[in-house]
Amino acid sequence: MSMNCKSDRPVHVSLGAYGRMPHGLAVSKAVHHTPSDPVLGLLSAQRLQLCPQGRGRLDADFASELVKAYPGIEWRLHANVQLESAQRVVDLAHWPQERDWFERLARVSAALKAPAYTAHAGRRDQTTVAQVLRHAREVEEMLGIPVGVEGHYPTPSGIWLFGCWAEYRTLFESGVRYALDLSHLHILAVQSGRIEWGLLREMVASPNCLEIHVSANDGSADRHEPLTGPAWWLPLLAEAHPDAVIFYEGKQSVGFH
Repeated sequence: MSMNCKSDRPVHVSLGAYGRMPHGLAVSKAVHHTPSDPVLGLLSAQRLQLCPQGRGRLDADFASELVKAYPGIEWRLHANVQLESAQRVVDLAHWPQERDWFERLARVSAALKAPAYTAHAGRRDQTTVAQVLRHAREVEEMLGIPVGVEGHYPTPSGIWLFGCWAEYRTLFESGVRYALDLSHLHILAVQSGRIEWGLLREMVASPNCLEIHVSANDGSADRHEPLTGPAWWLPLLAEAHPDAVIFYEGKQSVGFH
C-alpha cells in the first residue's frame, strides 16, 4: 500500500515519531532521511508538527529560525510542547489557570505561521467535558487560529476525558474542532468491544476535523508503534475531509545513515 492509503491523501510524519530527540535534530531527520511505515510506505515531511516528545525549549526565535531554514514546510504545534526550561503537562483542562503558558504558545505558533493547534483534553479529575469544550473555544479566540480537542481512550481508573464513545459523540455534536487519533480509538474499540462506524465516518468527514493521527498499538496502551498489518481504521483515511491533515506518530529510527 502506498503513502496515500488508497486515496490521494499524503500522510505526514509527526516529529513525535522521533521520540525524545532535540527538535532541530528531529526536523533534520524528517527532512533528509525520508520517513516510512511498513504498511503506509513513504511519509511526507511537507507538514511537520512539533510535539511534547521533542527535547528542548521552544520559543519564537527558534520558531522563526525553522521557518527561515525550511521555507517550504508548513509548521504547527501539538499539545504540551516544551515552552519553558522544564517540560510540563498543560492540557485544555488547565485553561485559564495556565494563561501565561498559552500566551507563550501563541507567540511560538505565530512565529511558525501555524494554521492550527491541537491539544489533549486532559484529566477527568481536573474539569468536565463541557468545560473543555468551552476552553477550546476560548483558546481558539486567543490564538486566532483553529484549535482542536484531541480525545483520549479508556483506562482502568477512567482518568481521561473523552475516553468513551458517548463523549466522542458529544465532541462531534458540540461543533468544536478536533483531532481524531485513530490509535486512541483502537484502544477504545478493543476495550469497549465495538466500533462506532457511523460516528467515525461522520467525524473524519467533518470540516471540524483538523487532524487525524495514526500509529499502532495492541489495544491496551498508546504505544506509538509502526503498523505491522492492515488496521481496521485504514479505510477511514480515504473518507477524511479534504482539509484534515493526517499525521503519522509511529516510532521512527533515530540513527542517521
